[in-house]
Parts: sequence; C-alpha cells; structure tokens
Amino acid sequence: MSDSHSLPHLQRQRSLMIAWASLLLAVIVYCTGLGSDHLATNGDELLYAQITRLTAETGQLLPLQSVDEKARNTKPPLLFWQGIISTGWGSHWSLARLRTPNVLYTLLTAGLLVMIGICRTRNPALGITAALFFLCFFSTYRYGRVFLTSAPETFWLFAPLALLLLHRKPEFPEGILWPWLCGGMIGVGLLYKSFALVLPVVLTMALWQLRARGWQSRPFLKMDAWRLLMTVASALILFSLWFWLDPSPSLVLKDFVWKENAGKFNTGGESYLLNFLWGQSSLWRIVVAYPLNAGLLALLTGALFWDAWRRRQHLSQLEIFLWIWMLVLAAFFCLPNQRDERYLLPAMPALALLLAVRIAHLPRWVAAVTIAASGIIMIGLVGLGFLLQHSAGIGALYPAWVIAPIGTGLAVVLIGMFNKDLTRALLPSSVLLVYLGYLVFAMPLDHGPGLFRGEGIESVIGCEVSVPSNFNAREESYGFLLPGASVKPYEHWKMPPTEAQFVVVSQPLDQSAPSGIILGKRLNMIDRFNASETRDILHGNITHHLFHWDWLLQTR
Repeated sequence: MSDSHSLPHLQRQRSLMIAWASLLLAVIVYCTGLGSDHLATNGDELLYAQITRLTAETGQLLPLQSVDEKARNTKPPLLFWQGIISTGWGSHWSLARLRTPNVLYTLLTAGLLVMIGICRTRNPALGITAALFFLCFFSTYRYGRVFLTSAPETFWLFAPLALLLLHRKPEFPEGILWPWLCGGMIGVGLLYKSFALVLPVVLTMALWQLRARGWQSRPFLKMDAWRLLMTVASALILFSLWFWLDPSPSLVLKDFVWKENAGKFNTGGESYLLNFLWGQSSLWRIVVAYPLNAGLLALLTGALFWDAWRRRQHLSQLEIFLWIWMLVLAAFFCLPNQRDERYLLPAMPALALLLAVRIAHLPRWVAAVTIAASGIIMIGLVGLGFLLQHSAGIGALYPAWVIAPIGTGLAVVLIGMFNKDLTRALLPSSVLLVYLGYLVFAMPLDHGPGLFRGEGIESVIGCEVSVPSNFNAREESYGFLLPGASVKPYEHWKMPPTEAQFVVVSQPLDQSAPSGIILGKRLNMIDRFNASETRDILHGNITHHLFHWDWLLQTR
C-alpha cells in the first residue's frame, strides 16, 4: 500500500523538478541574444527604435519625432520614453538596451501566472506550468522580448485581472482604492497601445462582477457600476497625460485618434460585411488567432477548445473567468475592419493558465505530436546550419560545444515521445529547446562573421552611409552595426546611389565582391522575399536568397 501511494508522489516531485528546470531554461532563452539583428520579431520594431532615437536627439520627451510624417504619432509615447530611459537618452544605443525592459515585462507576466497558481489553487506546479506555456507560445517568444508594445501591453492589461484572481473571488474588494489601482494599471497599458483597450478590460470586469452577483442587475448597478466607471475614468485620465504634455495635441488627435484608431474602421470604399466575412482581415483571422499565437502549442490549444466546449456545463469558476476575458477580447477585435492575431496577445496569459489547468485531461497523443514537431524543427535548424557552414566557405562557423544543446534537445524529444509518464512534463522544455536551437543556429550571424570588423569600419564614423532597406526603417539595423555612422536607406532591389561615398551592398554568397574599396563585410540572413524569390526557395534554391554578404564599400 505504501508503494502505491509513494509512486504518484514521486511522479509529482519529478514533474515539479522538470518544471523548475524548464523555467530556468526559459529565462536563459529569453535573456540571451537580445542584441541580435536576427531575432524573431516584427518589422515595426526598427520603426519604433527610429522614433525613439530621433526623439531622444531633441532632448525632449515630446513631441515624438519620425522620418515619415505618417508614423509621427502611430503609438502612445510610453514605449518610446521607455527606450529613451533604457538607452540613457541614446548615449548607450543598442538593441539589447532597448529590448531588456520588455523581456522583464514578459517574465513579470509569467510571474503573475506563478502567483495565481500558488495563491488560488495552492499548487505551485500549476502556476509554473502556466508560466511555461505562456513562455512557450510563439507569440510570446516573437513579440515578448523585442522593442514592441506587446510585452508591456500584455502585462498591464492582464495585471488588474490577475489581482482580482489572486483575491480568490474575481470581484472588486470593498473600498475606493481598488478602482483607482486597477484603473491606474490599465491606464499605463493604454499609454503603451491605445485608449480603446479600456473597453474590453472593464467589460470583462463587469461580467465577472455580474456573475459574482448571480447575474442580478440591480445590486450590480447599485454597488458595482460606479466603481467600474471610476476605473474607466482613472485609466483615461492617465492616458490623457499625452494630450496635456504634448505641445501639439491637435496633431495627436489627428494622427492617433482619427487616423490610427478610427481609421481601423475604414473599409476603403469596400463592403464592411464582405470584409468581415472574407479576406485577409476577416473574422476568421480572429477565430484562428489563439492557435496561431500559440505556435507549436496550436494543436494543444485546439484540444483545449474542444475540451471546454464538451464540458461547457461543468467548467470551474476559474475557467469561466478566464474564458470570459478571452472571448470578450476576441469579440471586441472583431469589430474593426482591420483584424490581426496580435491584437489578442493580452489574453495569452489566460490561455496559458487554462492549458495548465487542463493539461492532465487533454489527450497524451496531442502532447506527443507537439514534441515530435519540435524535434523535426530542431533537425531542420541543424540542416540549415550545415547549409550556412557550407555556403559561407570561410572555415568553421560553429564551436564544438553546440553538439551539447542539440543532443540534449533531441534526447528530450525522444524521452517525451516514448515515456508516457514524462510526455506532458517535457512538453514545455521541448518547445523551449527549439528556441534555444535557433539561438545556436544564429550565432555566426550575430557574432564574428555576422559583424562588420576591421580598421576600415572607423572610416565611416561621422559619415553618411547608404544602406539597403526592404521595409520601413530597416536601415536602423545598420545603425546598430555601424555605430557613429549616419545611415541613409536606398531600395534594396536598386543600385546604391552613385553620389554616395560609403555604401553597403548586399549580395548572395555565391556572387563575387562588388567593385570599390572594401572596408568590411558581414554575414547576413534575409528575412523578406518577393514572390519570385519565394518560388525559387521552394524549388530548393535556399542559400542563394537566404544568406548574403553585406559589403561595406568606399566608392570614391
């Protein structure tokens, strides 16, 4: 009898140890390589970096500055202020300094999930598992550690809901402090993204309150409505600081309120109903947003949705509250004519918590398939590393120790697939090891041959350098690689301007060096392709388009 009782206890202890080790792995993955030019990110990151740099150069926090007038007030100022502070007003200008605060935001959000698991369920393993699932989501990995609004927005909009969940009963405690506290947190989130986001958060709180009141409207209107209105008021008062502090509030109204926010309802003369039902920004983009954001955990997310629908009459109170937040946010972002899965990122912590609650009840084969997919991607990264090594033709690009993380990752995959007792426990670590594998693969692109080196680099300090750009503000990436130079963009598919004295020319590895005095070169990976290039890649011509030499030249 004692042996039968000790076996589940030992399994729980083993799973908890694996969870803590996986959490340490997650912290390493998220905090490593923050200065990389090849992080999984979004094209807007460099645009935001450019706005931050130009604003810092003025010595004033407002108004925001941009090269393109259309991007002048594309987002509220808090992200740019954060970047100004983290880089010391641009005096320590680096991608790592810009990104570090957002990594901290992401880890703090994971910390909230750990706290909810410990305080609400008295189960540390549940909270750690929820944090791991959140950090395993590809949306978190892609948007949660780069210079974008996603990480702070997710933290500040989820934080008041997390506090209510920590309060055991997700309703406002007595007293006047809570509405102002929650409204203040929401207001900070609005200063990162948009004033409109106050609506789904407060609507979620209202539904939580109504459910706590047994769906009785009279006590809700009498005792709760005024506190929710205080929450809205305090959030909007904090957001309105932008208008009070900006010397040109009319431009903020024009650029941000009317163009950036109200403009999302503009159909461009097309039918709103047709765009709602069909097209690139249709309703279906929101429908599939949660699995898409989950990345490798998409199949597990689908299984969770089916499990919730099958048990819809028997969901726990915690599950109901989390589903309310997820569904309210999804319904809210169905309304604008412009729809994107990124808009649902603030609800991803709730999805992670739901997965942690139900993981033991979801089919094991779903977790096993996910682990197998992780193993396939790891093998693909190894193959891509061999391609890079062979194509560069400059000797060994990778140190011998890279065998260790590759071997560890494949071992975890095999154990997770074939050991039934460890499949669910090893699922997060298998996904995180994919991210670690990408960091290892990108090492030559971020160090050594991936950087401009040599005495010739000093020639461009204080000079203008023409660099190729294939997206908005893409030239900013060369500003980090050539500190002290003034970078100016030219279309990447065109010849560099003839009047430029210093240029960067990007060419496939199999092409000979361009004419001119070579000051330096770097190994680069291209992340955007046109239709013909994409077709050529699909036909097997991968390295010709994917890997380039960037040549720094003096032309005259």
